[in-house]
Amino acid sequence: MTGAAIIGLLEPPGRIASGEIRLEGERIDNLPYAKMRRIRGKRIGAIFQDPLTTLNPLYTIGRQLVETMQTHLPLSDAEARKRAIGWLEQVGIPAAAQRIDAYPHEFSGGMRQRVVIALALCAEPQLVVADEPTTALDVSIQAQIIALLKRLAREQRTAIMLVTHDMGVIAETADRVAVMYAGRIVEIGPVRHVVRHAQHPYTAGLMASIPPLDRKVERLAQIDGSMPRLNAVPTGCAFNPRCPKVFDRCRVERPELMLAGETNAACWLYARPGAAA
Repeated sequence: MTGAAIIGLLEPPGRIASGEIRLEGERIDNLPYAKMRRIRGKRIGAIFQDPLTTLNPLYTIGRQLVETMQTHLPLSDAEARKRAIGWLEQVGIPAAAQRIDAYPHEFSGGMRQRVVIALALCAEPQLVVADEPTTALDVSIQAQIIALLKRLAREQRTAIMLVTHDMGVIAETADRVAVMYAGRIVEIGPVRHVVRHAQHPYTAGLMASIPPLDRKVERLAQIDGSMPRLNAVPTGCAFNPRCPKVFDRCRVERPELMLAGETNAACWLYARPGAAA
């Protein structure tokens, strides 16, 4: 939802109820459709979870890359095609000059995801929103895609907002991480601190559920209960019915983010007298 809001693709009845979205200081959430369309692709790229729904099955890979670049950059057909081949090479498509005229169904899942990454980056955006870009891929291809994203972000100096539930991908890829529960951020900070020293009870529960590699355990930790429906979020802290550290204030007041060690956590534990700050 956050990613769709940023790129202006929220579907009704979804809407931005409050807050602002700014790109390099410029507010973009209130722009007319035509102006937002010029930003989408040129300044903000998107990598979606399923490459088959992103790529048009009736157009060749090359046509889709060329069309995307010519929409946002002043390129001739020959220049755009040359750049398209270059982007396919950059994302690791073998024999790119020959395969540029192939259709999406002629590529494997990993290769299609590489093409989607090329589509997201070919107009040289400042920000790429990547929604679960490795979920549909096997582990070996996941590692290749993660390495590719990191390399392209470094070389192209593109910021990447990665949406994922895979803590391994987060630990390997991200610089900062925001943990969300029931539609709100409950903890945010440098990834090494969030992963190793989680401050919010929900984040701590997530990390405790990952099997350790240095010892054998009979039973993994679990978070009791289930996620609330978004139309029935509990009063106070949304996590309070499942929280092992809940106390009275949690049930009546909703906490905002506050300093909690090296991160910020939306938890009343850090508003208590003498609590860690």
